[in-house]
Amino acid sequence: MDHSTNWTNDDAGGLCWVSDPTQAYIEAVFKGISGNIATVETVQGQTMEIDIQAPLAGPSRKQKEPPRRLLQRVPVESIALNGVEDMDNLPSLHEASILSNVDLRFRMDKIYTNSGPILIAMNPFKWLPIYGEEVIKSYHNRPYGSQAPHCFMEAEDAYQQLIKTQLNQAVVICGESGAGKTETTKLMLQYLSVISKRYEGGSAADGMTMGEKIVESNPLMEAFGNAKTLRNNNSSRFGKFTALHYSPQHTITGCHITNLLLEKARIVHQAEGERNFHIFYQLQAGAAAKYGLNGGATSQEYTKVCTTVSDMNDTEEYGLTVKSMKAVDIADAEIDSVMKIVAGVLQLGNVKFTNSDNSAVDGASSGALNAAAGMLGVSASKLQHALVHRVREIAGEAPVASPNNQEQSVHLRDATSKSVYSKLFDWLVTRINMTLDVDSASNPKFIGILDIFGFEDMRVNGFEQLFINTTNEMLQKVFNDIIFKKEEEEYNREQIVWDKTVFPDNDPCIHMLTKRPIGLLPYLDSECQRGMAASEGEALVRKFNQSHGNHKFYEVCGPASVWRRKDGKRTQNEDFLVHHFAGPIIYTVSDFIDKNRDALYGHVHDVLSESTNPLVASLYPQRTEEDNVASSKMTVGNRFLSQLQQLVGMLRASETRFVRCIKTNETFSPSVVDKTSVLRQLVCSGVMAALEVRRAGFPSRMLFTEFVREFRCFSGKPPYPSNDKDLTAKMMKHPSVAGRVTEAQYRLGTTKLFMQADVLYTLQSIKNKAIEPYVRRLQRWWIKNQGQIQQHKLKRGTYMIARLTEKAKTEGVHHVAFVQKILAAADAARLTAAGNLNRENVSALLDLCETAEANVDKAVQQKAEAYRIRAEILGVLDGFSARLEAVKAEAATLYNPEAKALLTSECDAAEMALTSCREEQTAAANAWDQAVMADTGEQTGGLRRAATRANLYASASKVKMGNASAQEQAAARDGRMAEAKSMVPPLEELCARLLEEKRLMDAARAQYADAIDQASYRLDTIPVDQYIMFGITNVSDAVAEARMGIDQAHKMLNSMDPEGFKAAVKYAAEAVEKAIHKAIHESSRMQAMSDLDEGDKVLRDVYEMAATENVLEVPGFQGLCSSAQQDIANARAQCMIPDVHTLQASVEIALSSVEACHDAYQHNFVAKRRADRDKFNAVKNMWEGKANDNPEVPSANRRASGSGKALFKVKAAAMPELPTAAEKGQLFKREQKAPVFSAAAPSSLPDVSGLSGGGAAEVEPIPAAEFHTHVDGEGRVLEDVTDADRASDMEYVAKMAEAGSLGEWIDANGLSSYKEQICSYAAELHDLVEMTDEDVDELISESAMPKLAGRRLKKAISELAGAQVSRPVGDSNLGVSENAPGIAMEPPQYVLEELNEAPPAPTEEEYEADYAAAAAVAPPAAPSPYSFADDTPSSVADAAPAFDATEEPVAATGISSKFSDAAKVIVVNDDFTKYVETVGSDGDTAIGYRNTGPKPFSLTIDFGASTNTMVKEHEGNATPSDLRVTQVVQPNGMMVVVVGAADLAAGTYQYKMSMEGESL
Repeated sequence: MDHSTNWTNDDAGGLCWVSDPTQAYIEAVFKGISGNIATVETVQGQTMEIDIQAPLAGPSRKQKEPPRRLLQRVPVESIALNGVEDMDNLPSLHEASILSNVDLRFRMDKIYTNSGPILIAMNPFKWLPIYGEEVIKSYHNRPYGSQAPHCFMEAEDAYQQLIKTQLNQAVVICGESGAGKTETTKLMLQYLSVISKRYEGGSAADGMTMGEKIVESNPLMEAFGNAKTLRNNNSSRFGKFTALHYSPQHTITGCHITNLLLEKARIVHQAEGERNFHIFYQLQAGAAAKYGLNGGATSQEYTKVCTTVSDMNDTEEYGLTVKSMKAVDIADAEIDSVMKIVAGVLQLGNVKFTNSDNSAVDGASSGALNAAAGMLGVSASKLQHALVHRVREIAGEAPVASPNNQEQSVHLRDATSKSVYSKLFDWLVTRINMTLDVDSASNPKFIGILDIFGFEDMRVNGFEQLFINTTNEMLQKVFNDIIFKKEEEEYNREQIVWDKTVFPDNDPCIHMLTKRPIGLLPYLDSECQRGMAASEGEALVRKFNQSHGNHKFYEVCGPASVWRRKDGKRTQNEDFLVHHFAGPIIYTVSDFIDKNRDALYGHVHDVLSESTNPLVASLYPQRTEEDNVASSKMTVGNRFLSQLQQLVGMLRASETRFVRCIKTNETFSPSVVDKTSVLRQLVCSGVMAALEVRRAGFPSRMLFTEFVREFRCFSGKPPYPSNDKDLTAKMMKHPSVAGRVTEAQYRLGTTKLFMQADVLYTLQSIKNKAIEPYVRRLQRWWIKNQGQIQQHKLKRGTYMIARLTEKAKTEGVHHVAFVQKILAAADAARLTAAGNLNRENVSALLDLCETAEANVDKAVQQKAEAYRIRAEILGVLDGFSARLEAVKAEAATLYNPEAKALLTSECDAAEMALTSCREEQTAAANAWDQAVMADTGEQTGGLRRAATRANLYASASKVKMGNASAQEQAAARDGRMAEAKSMVPPLEELCARLLEEKRLMDAARAQYADAIDQASYRLDTIPVDQYIMFGITNVSDAVAEARMGIDQAHKMLNSMDPEGFKAAVKYAAEAVEKAIHKAIHESSRMQAMSDLDEGDKVLRDVYEMAATENVLEVPGFQGLCSSAQQDIANARAQCMIPDVHTLQASVEIALSSVEACHDAYQHNFVAKRRADRDKFNAVKNMWEGKANDNPEVPSANRRASGSGKALFKVKAAAMPELPTAAEKGQLFKREQKAPVFSAAAPSSLPDVSGLSGGGAAEVEPIPAAEFHTHVDGEGRVLEDVTDADRASDMEYVAKMAEAGSLGEWIDANGLSSYKEQICSYAAELHDLVEMTDEDVDELISESAMPKLAGRRLKKAISELAGAQVSRPVGDSNLGVSENAPGIAMEPPQYVLEELNEAPPAPTEEEYEADYAAAAAVAPPAAPSPYSFADDTPSSVADAAPAFDATEEPVAATGISSKFSDAAKVIVVNDDFTKYVETVGSDGDTAIGYRNTGPKPFSLTIDFGASTNTMVKEHEGNATPSDLRVTQVVQPNGMMVVVVGAADLAAGTYQYKMSMEGESL
């Protein structure tokens, strides 16, 4: 990469180049640097800040343009004025200096520049006076480098080297379409033809020479092989290698033309704005009536896309084509046959077919069919039958015919047209070779000129582009080998140490394209052999990807990988990318197999072989079996690779030189340079790399023997070394040489002397100066010896006049008045001296000759200065024009039509002013060229230039200003130019302001489009079909309304009303949120109804079991059931409100109440069974005791009484146990009875306040609360988000941070026993937050957690996620709602007693009392589950039993004076012990809470609002009248409360304990 980073503030004021996306490079002045940011000021007055490190970073797809680069600029006065002819001599070698040099020379009409062995030819898009006879004479027999660079110099060098070395010579002319390759080829052929003619000695009577015939064949080849494209009006659509054969006498004796890869697809299809081959239009313009072509080109299917080309007269060109055909000895009858075939192809394209599976020729086009058949000389009926049928031929079997559909018939018609035309083109090339290739030698020496298409990168690159670019890749390989590898091999072979430069190697790319068996082209051939099973399109690309997917020159394409550079669109699966030398190119595989087969059906071939047109019949000879086999194996790829290998072989066997043609602009405008495009072409063609390699080493080199022979004058005095190498070393140290050539400027190899670029020229100058006295002495001796001094002076004067006249014509100054005058005077003096030869007349002649030489040189200098000034002015104008083009391009992207119209109109006005200035400046300078154009206008050399000449004279007339002087005219031009330039900066400022508004509008649209897409995505997640299946229609209605809102918002985004599309997007977002809320609510409602029905069923079952087991008589149980019934009723009422969270909380409360009833039933059932067992054991013991004491009482054991048989069997009652969590299973079968749906939170929308039609303010987002809906961890919509919600989100983040790791969280929440099971479900805390209720239930079940631990886990997860807790879940009560009366119960004492061993037997009195009490109690009737009795417990001790099996009584310790040893002691857990004892005469109860753990806890006791009596006594920091008592209990401390009996009876007593903020 050309980029300089070593800038410091010491460089301030230095000159530099700045890269620019529109002008390639801009001249600037370095101002300073701060950090990595350099500040520069361009010559146009713009200040730029450039990050000098940015270009070093890798490319980013998000960058719209590459970062700017800085390069040093070294001004050299001579170079700045005129440039350099050979860029080896540039003082600084980088992209900017090379581009500046070719640009400066181009504007001075010096379109040729050397870069070492490469000639760079800039297309001027105008005719220049540098190709006439005088110019040809000036280059002939001149050594290479003695004249200015020119294509004639390359042709002359090839000619001289052919004579000198007897080796074949080749010139490769490359460049993209429109670069001037065809014109350059014709000019070089013209030069070689003229030179050859001088040696042939022929006359006009002898007819045209061979060289002239070759030149005259060009119009024929162009007519049939060239076409108008978007990039070139006369683009060669085939490759051509012209080999000129030379005789030993150095004259052209023949020529052989090889054509490569005609673009046949153009025959039947052309892109918009492009034409078919020229001959189709020439024939219709020049002989339409003769060949039945009526209606013009627009009426023909194959030529209607584009019909005309500027500066091209098709009628005139037709005449030139016929003339060219006659020049190569094509007879009139053959010409007629050729034109009939062309007309037949045109008529064949007009044949239409019916749209059916069994298609036929449309009746309306039967005339076209008959005309085509007539021109091709075949039967119309047979041709029709052949086009609508396809015949498959299988070896050894009869052919099988089947009808075509319309598409197949059209395809076969086009295939026939392409086959006929391509065979005709091949025949023309062969016919030309028959005339031109007449050299009798078996292997004649030749000069070959290759004119071939350059790299192509179209919008869609297909089969043709793959072959074209493969050709260029192979030619680039030849170029690399000659320019790069030969350099390295030469240095290595000669053992020269040099600055090696890494050069590109495209061998891997060529192997990937052409190497068998899996190269892309061989792979394509192998697929063609598979017949109907051949892969095409995406399937073929998949095979390419499998074979080359990992190749560094290949890249897999697809929607998720590669984007197209030209239009920014995604690639498809039918595409693949090849990294060519010229850059990455994407190919689309379409019809590759058919195009590669390129085989015409045999039955169509047979029809054409029967033609009465002899030319058609010769193109399609009768088929043989061998022909069928050969044609099946021969593909386009086979033929192409074979021709390409032969071509490359010829180039490698020849001395090859390169001409790189450069297209200067895309508008075909003269004197206009698109610097960005020129720079790209220079880089892609390898010019930059070649120049660097050449400059790094020693480009000039000579064999030691040749050097010694050429510069023997430096050998000095004897003795001389015995070998040429040592003698060369001695000669380079000669005093005359050593003073001007240092040792660093040359190297001695093993066989050659290597020199830097200017050394050879310096040695030649030293030699000339050294031998000049001897040469002059010899000349004087010869003149004196002849005795004709005056005659010699006369000859010298005559020669000087001829030379100056030729120089004046060559330099284009022969029309200048003072030049004409002095040359006329000198010629008159010559005539006088010739008539009267004396000293005075000869002296006068020589004086006039010297004056004439000075005047000619003066005129040349004036012209050069005028051209230089014009180049400078045009360069400035081009810079402003490029800036204006950039403004116009940006204006086309604006949305506001008024702003776009305003900016466009102003740009048009500025463009007109700049164009007018350009025309004036060009016209003023063209005054030098008018007379020269008149002299050279009639010379041969391509298509007519009449329009160019007319424009030249027309523009010259614009420069006249009445009677104003030249100074006044120049001042007026300068004033108009300054005014035109001043119009551009305000337009740039206006454009920048409008673009900023557009950017803001685009940003707003993009954000709103994203919001719409997200809303649409969220809407698509609603399973509408499921809701309809469940009979819910309001969800689908809401979704339909939201969808309409989204569609309307999409339409509004294209409007210019920011507030309008904001309102539309807002409405759509709200509609989507409403639909989502409706869907979630309906889903939750249906699920809630299902869950409540299940809860109601369970409650009924519990009530029935309780009635059956006499549990209803337990105090408080019916109140508990009544509360559960009320909770279910409340939850059903919540189903009608839209608050989903409240509904779900109500359902959970109801189900928890039912669960509490079930738990109470189980506990009481177990307690009752234990009591029954105790009673039974007591009776049993009493009975056995009485039997022992009283013999009269019969014993239960009959054996003991002697009967030997037990009276009855007594079986001990089993101890009933509460089921564990794992044994208990799931109480409720909460099956999914509604659509499952949850939605994520929507994104916020941007603000467009302040935006006008183009946007005028920065886009700021609207607060999220405007559209944001709060969604809980399960995706349930809760309520609109407020600031408090966002604060809670922040608290959640902080809480997650405080929680630490997962293991710490488990330990902190007392779940260490279940750490392994929890960790198997979650890897980190965030995983716990994302767990659903079902996940938590599953974890509890599989971990066999007790209910208390399970609730503790649920609560800890809820608190971690920040969810609202609708009811206490970690309470040591039954865990039901706070406002459910009569269900907070203390466990009765008998439930907590562990019956590990039988209690002592009761006494007889106790037994009788118990028996009487049991008999007196009758089981109550079971009431209806929906008419529960209001059976509230009378005290906490009478309530339903607790469920914690770890509670057990312990002995009282008398810690507080309120409690005696008889107090009931309950160990709740390791950290908490509870004491209960009745005190006082009023039945008051003292309750104590002792902290037995290591940490303090906070205890709150709440008596409710309906308390009838007060707290009588307590230990804490509140007054006795408080209804809520809170105290922090330290370790081993106790809080004691004395509560009145009425408070206990009211059932409103609750307590809550927490440790370190965590509920226990």
